[in-house]
Amino acid sequence: MIITLDSQLNLILKPIQSIDHSVLYQLMDEVYRDSYHYIWKDQGDWYMDLIYNPETLRKELGRDRSHYFFVEAEDRKIGILKYDFPFSPREIEIPEAMKLHRLYLHQDFHGKGIAQVLMNHCEQVAKTNNLKSIWLEAMECQPQAKRFYEKMGFELAMTYQLDFEMMFPEYRGIQIMKKNLI
Repeated sequence: MIITLDSQLNLILKPIQSIDHSVLYQLMDEVYRDSYHYIWKDQGDWYMDLIYNPETLRKELGRDRSHYFFVEAEDRKIGILKYDFPFSPREIEIPEAMKLHRLYLHQDFHGKGIAQVLMNHCEQVAKTNNLKSIWLEAMECQPQAKRFYEKMGFELAMTYQLDFEMMFPEYRGIQIMKKNLI
């Protein structure tokens, strides 16, 4: 089911399906690497192959709690949105929560209010499903993302280090941020 979020922007969410693997990979090869290539020893090859391979996509789509979409505007795919609920992190207990798992937008669409519309959508879905909070993981090396999430009402819950060998050690810091909905 296609979800229309903003008719003025012609902004829609289109569910990702297994057959969309190559389109997803190609989109994220550009969008993800634009923002994160510098944190990886291999420019992100290992991560792209881990997260966006056909088997991982099939597993993610097979989980009832997962909701995975292409973000489309101006009749083109400009990013992805994935949220999972109910879902609590391993590192800290956040009951009755939604994880905002992935929100990536093409550089050409930054600063246009699209991320805020997507965040509002997630919040509405969480409230409709009687969830108490939304949480996400933000890389410490992306201060603009942290500022955006803080502006949207998220607060730091905890910080930890990723153990990805292909990631430069100085970029392994990640923050769990949480927003209470009630």
